[in-house]
Amino acid sequence: MSGISAILTSTLVLGGLYLLMAAGLTLIWSTLRVFNFGHGALLMFGAYLSWTLLERAGLPLLIALVGGVLAMALVGVVYELLLVSPFIRRPNGDMLVMVATLAATMLLQSGALLLWGPEIKQIPRLGSARVELGGAVAEGTQLVTIVLAPVLVGLLALVLKRTGIGLTVRALEQNREHAQLLGISPRRVYLFVVIVAIGLAAVAGVLLGSIRFISPGMGDDPLLRAFVVLAFGGAGSLGGTIAGAYAIGLLEAVTTYYFGLSWSPVLVFLAMIVIMLARPEGLLRSQVRSA
Repeated sequence: MSGISAILTSTLVLGGLYLLMAAGLTLIWSTLRVFNFGHGALLMFGAYLSWTLLERAGLPLLIALVGGVLAMALVGVVYELLLVSPFIRRPNGDMLVMVATLAATMLLQSGALLLWGPEIKQIPRLGSARVELGGAVAEGTQLVTIVLAPVLVGLLALVLKRTGIGLTVRALEQNREHAQLLGISPRRVYLFVVIVAIGLAAVAGVLLGSIRFISPGMGDDPLLRAFVVLAFGGAGSLGGTIAGAYAIGLLEAVTTYYFGLSWSPVLVFLAMIVIMLARPEGLLRSQVRSA
């Protein structure tokens, strides 16, 4: 029983973190048709900003964390203005944007190293609540992750389905040219999408920086896991992303528990390769769309 409980707890925590990362990537892919290779570096930068507001500025924990996420929303505006808008309308604009975001990764990581140094840092545990289930314990930041990740992505799904900006995002997803003929401004949609995606990545960075540690390269591994989630659930499908995040979280929890931490990434990426060969559109995409 304790083994099952431990796997379930790990699944919910890992799945929540991967969901926050992959939901932003899915949103950007579905509208801009590009992969944001700077997403992991943005996660890292959000964690550092929150840590700075907490430790250097002396702000209360909650205010520092919210302030860091809001600051990253402003970074999202600059990110869109510098790396998306100048390139997306050009020939081969999709490729140019992806190259620009890859360059931004190196710039952000080097900047973090210069600003905060190579020493690892950590955000304090978020709360003192503790829940024990069958011998497995979830406490503090783990509980926040389990609850907050599906709530935020659920709110995003609600916004996309029920609000005016959500309808414009969906219209642009389905047909960019027709949406423009109807008077929809792609620039406004791109800005909204990038800000939301970076905001979700910043939340993931804060949670990860509390569960583990903060370092300039902390976003690399979550970014790779997010790509696995997209391969599993289907890029561009928010429902598939939700299912894929928790499926990958479960796969990683099971392999870590039974085979050890060193085997977990090997088996996860092997599963991704098999899925991409068997169903390039994503293992869950057709099922989610037909549901």
